[in-house]
Amino acid sequence: MMSFAGRVKRVAQRASRSKNGSGNYSRSTVREQFFSRRVIVKVNLVRMSGGGQVAQRRHLDYIVRETATRENEHGYVYDRDCNDADATAFRERGQGDRHQFRIVVSAEDAKELTDLRAFTRDLMARMEADLGTKLDWVAANHYDTATPHTHIVLAGKRDDGKNLVIPRSYISYGMRSAAEELVTIELGPINQMQAGVKLAEQVRQQRFTNLDRGLLKVTVDNVVDISKPPARGSEWIRRLDIARLKQLSRMGLAHKSAKNKWHLNKKLEPILRRMGESGDILKAYHRTLKQTGLERPTENDVIYDPYDEREISLTGRIIGLGVLDDVNDKSYIVLDATNGRAFYIPVGNAEHIEGLTKDMIVTVNPAEVKAKVSDHTIEKIADMRGSDYSPALHQASNQSASKEFIQAHVRRLEALRRAGHATRNKDGSWKIPHDYLDRAESYEKFRSRAKPVDVHVQSRLPLKELQTTMGRTWLDEELAGSETPTNDGFGGDVQAAKNRRIQYLGQQGILDNETTTLSTEHLHELERRDLTAAAKKLSATLGKTYSGLSQSGRIAGTYREAITRPSGKYAIIERAKDFSLVPWRDVLERNRGKSVSGIMRGNTISWTLNKGRGIN
Repeated sequence: MMSFAGRVKRVAQRASRSKNGSGNYSRSTVREQFFSRRVIVKVNLVRMSGGGQVAQRRHLDYIVRETATRENEHGYVYDRDCNDADATAFRERGQGDRHQFRIVVSAEDAKELTDLRAFTRDLMARMEADLGTKLDWVAANHYDTATPHTHIVLAGKRDDGKNLVIPRSYISYGMRSAAEELVTIELGPINQMQAGVKLAEQVRQQRFTNLDRGLLKVTVDNVVDISKPPARGSEWIRRLDIARLKQLSRMGLAHKSAKNKWHLNKKLEPILRRMGESGDILKAYHRTLKQTGLERPTENDVIYDPYDEREISLTGRIIGLGVLDDVNDKSYIVLDATNGRAFYIPVGNAEHIEGLTKDMIVTVNPAEVKAKVSDHTIEKIADMRGSDYSPALHQASNQSASKEFIQAHVRRLEALRRAGHATRNKDGSWKIPHDYLDRAESYEKFRSRAKPVDVHVQSRLPLKELQTTMGRTWLDEELAGSETPTNDGFGGDVQAAKNRRIQYLGQQGILDNETTTLSTEHLHELERRDLTAAAKKLSATLGKTYSGLSQSGRIAGTYREAITRPSGKYAIIERAKDFSLVPWRDVLERNRGKSVSGIMRGNTISWTLNKGRGIN
């Protein structure tokens, strides 16, 4: 997609080629150069199988939230005919959808539009005409960022009941073109002077701008060469580029390396994007501390940088969460950590905070952006086998490797193939490129943009409830460990909670009066008591007996559903006469109601699901 600055340059160059008889620019030609209003459209296709229904409900709850509306308005969604539509009815209508679409529409000049609802309805009507079907949708306008924008949830069925398929070209260009045309019709086009003013405003901004985007497009080895004269009519754009380069130099992000040549920092874009976000980030951070009534040290950097090799794992309770940037899909949590400080942590796409709530205890780790162990295994086998890899070659290289273990490597190659980093041969084997490990690392770096950190839920219950809860809780794991948190902030709260937990476990007969640490046997006993209590209730509901599991052996049955207990999340595996509770894995959700089997190895299970896929 061409940037606004790029479009301005193209029109200016086109104008420079239009001359009158005397060789001067035709004033009427230049005066008639206009530009469409800029609109950003983001489209995500969401599969509704597995956990899609739950994710849809959470997303609708999110876009309805009152904090995103204008002051004194309640949260609501609207549709084609109703200003206060029924989100529950829309969700029920879409239960049979194979997929749905989440759309964000953000017009650069949205504040000037008379009515965002009318604009959205016009856009959806235009889409209906273009796609040749009536559309079922709901939308919500958000005013919680600098630019008002609209969230649209579009059902995945046409009016004839068939799946709604939107051409890729229409998603990439058609919707944006239609939206820009509608805004331009209402507000009028932007003339060249207005376009120049918009670009001039970007010169001193401490964020990634369209001017920067234009400079990066003409760089060679991070060097911008401005020695070539600009096209006639675009001299003013060249002056803005030079002014921007001087500003970047003052910011330490560029320097003049030779006459008419500027060397740009190789991390120019990520640095500027971070600078542009930092103001909003700190506002969200301090707002969260104020709302929770906490005081935490802020003399050091409170923004967690998952790409900094020095960053470490953090554990703490969530005291705030939200979406910093709806349009670019950037969410965050504010974590009150056990080290006595609070941190703003970028989480990536908004889907990664769905299911998280305040007071949950979580551990945050930077996402791995390097080749995985399986990649090294694949590369090693391919290196010995003439750049080829196959399950048979893997088995021959390591006869002790299980079928499930080998299939995990095949799934890894499938993911890299879809990203263009591996090739599958007709016989089912794989051709591994010589730079496979570099490609695998690049793939992980790209993925990390959508999910820069891993958030592992340690406890869905708040710290206070963990003190007197029967089950194998995070607090018990801490008592069994050797690390001692600080006595400041949340770390001090954890220390106090540990003391009260020891008293409770003594009252329950799990610890004697002199024991202050927990052993593995204590943890197993806590989990056993928790699952026994859960099984008693489930037996009455299912009309079947509960069958506990040993630490090893095979398990098979139908995956019914998941339950959350103080000891964690468990899957109900049902058979004809009995059922079992086993540690839950997210891959099971794709097979809800289907037969599954697996092999228990301690606290882990290697699952074999439908179509013979092995899941570790």
